[in-house]
Amino acid sequence: MTRNLTFNPYIRSMDEQFSLYEWFARQYGLQRKSMQILFWIKRYPEMTGDYITQKMLAQKTYSSKQVVNAAIKSWRQKGYLQLLENPRDKRHKFIRLTTEGQSWAEEIYQKISFMENRAAAELSKDEQDLLNKLTIKYNAALKQEMEKMYD
Repeated sequence: MTRNLTFNPYIRSMDEQFSLYEWFARQYGLQRKSMQILFWIKRYPEMTGDYITQKMLAQKTYSSKQVVNAAIKSWRQKGYLQLLENPRDKRHKFIRLTTEGQSWAEEIYQKISFMENRAAAELSKDEQDLLNKLTIKYNAALKQEMEKMYD
């Protein structure tokens, strides 16, 4: 039990970080989770050369299909995205940002990226590398523990 108490400050700091992202997302009428979904829609084609599907979004963001669908439906109604036929699997449509949606997503993405980069600049290159390495290691261990318990 002592080890858990020692690690508690890290968990609290992660909670604060999630709350900061939640506050930022609200400035654009979003929730943290919907902002995460938006960024996956925006970045996936740049990273892979292909569009993302709702099923993939649910997997990548650990969201329910309902949460992903609600965001997609809302953004479609606002004209921010469109659904395209997926020739490989007709059940799962591709999601593509419209020109208006791309501008909207880019504005949000650029602002948060600017702030993240400025915040990261407070750390040395070695500190950034260590933070990244340890966070990845911790997240992998946490995922493994959760999968053991719930799979």
